Amino acid sequence: MDYLTRTLQYATSKYEFKFHPLCKKQRLTSLMFADDVMLFSKGDATSIMLLLQSFSTFSNATGLQVSASKSSAYFRNVPGQLKSEILQISGFSEGSIPFKHLGRLVIVKSVLNSLHSYWASMFIIPKGIIKRIEAVCRNFLWDNSVDYRRTPLVGWDTICRPKDEGGLGLKDQETWNKAMVERLVDWVSMQRDSIWVHWVQSNYLKGQEWMEYKPSTNSSWNVQPGGFTPAGCYAWFKGTTPRVHWVKAVWNGWALPKHQFLGWLVAHEALNTAAKLARFGVDIEDKCSLCGLVSETIEHLFCDCLYSRRVVRELNKKTAWVFPVRDVMTWCVHRTGTVLQRGIQIAMMLGLLYQVWQQRNKGRTENVLICPEVVAGKILEEMRSRVRTRERTTLTSAERDWLIRMRLIE
Repeated sequence: MDYLTRTLQYATSKYEFKFHPLCKKQRLTSLMFADDVMLFSKGDATSIMLLLQSFSTFSNATGLQVSASKSSAYFRNVPGQLKSEILQISGFSEGSIPFKHLGRLVIVKSVLNSLHSYWASMFIIPKGIIKRIEAVCRNFLWDNSVDYRRTPLVGWDTICRPKDEGGLGLKDQETWNKAMVERLVDWVSMQRDSIWVHWVQSNYLKGQEWMEYKPSTNSSWNVQPGGFTPAGCYAWFKGTTPRVHWVKAVWNGWALPKHQFLGWLVAHEALNTAAKLARFGVDIEDKCSLCGLVSETIEHLFCDCLYSRRVVRELNKKTAWVFPVRDVMTWCVHRTGTVLQRGIQIAMMLGLLYQVWQQRNKGRTENVLICPEVVAGKILEEMRSRVRTRERTTLTSAERDWLIRMRLIE
């Protein structure tokens, strides 16, 4: 989403773009809330085209697509002919103002004024509510819905660790809630100029210094020493766990997000291979669905399987690299060369893991298996697409020459 924001900012820096009248002073073009994106511009075809071109660039780089059937355009005081032209350009349907978002009526002013009302920062949330919130988040992560009922592949405690400690960087809701409420204590102790702080001072402290005040046992949180920030307080509450050695290999900026996520699961040995399911008592044939020769484990799928090795050989033919056939994650961690060279090689290896796992799933559920040469071609084309998005703006001549030798650009 940060990349999308930068892409929109680049497009709106063009002189042809015209901001929405209520957003011109702030130069605001987008707001992102939950899983929705709201875009604002003046109602003219050129401005709309620039926004859509930004999304096209974003889609080519990330693989994420705009769903036109789920998107709507909202107009105010736009002539009918121009409105029809904009709808035709975008492929969106016309919506009516005010509209509902997350069950609430929304107009532009209310969006701008209300997105920062985070109730979780105002009081300690009951643990039962916290568990329900985390259940929704956890289920949506694994199944894109709230009805996921299987055992998650990775525990929620691990998911809530920072990325360099093996997690996804999601917030533990109970701890974050405490850290945000701690901020209110910091406001009181620092005598911040606000109506709420004045009210606390007059009704509770009544002239006492904060550090001398003796609150009841069910209403106190210690002030964090050395200056307060919610993030610092959260980290202090959570503590730390050892840093994982594969963090830079998995969270590689050249790789697609879905490839990164699959690499993260592989690093945690969390994939539901046939051998793992059989160990848990699932009635399943544990032979590899790609080669059918031996038990299907993570090591076999990505290192020893004849199908995977053929994909690697085809990939080596199409590029000037020699990719490994064993110990994939160790190979990723110990890459040498420039930042760009390491990044692209690791990204292609993560693409290999993703494509092999996809073929494994199709082989098991649909009894369909694509030939290794085609799979290698998919991996290479995805990487070429990623390189093309940066080719004109960020690559040096030396990097471009190297990419030509590696057959990733012409």
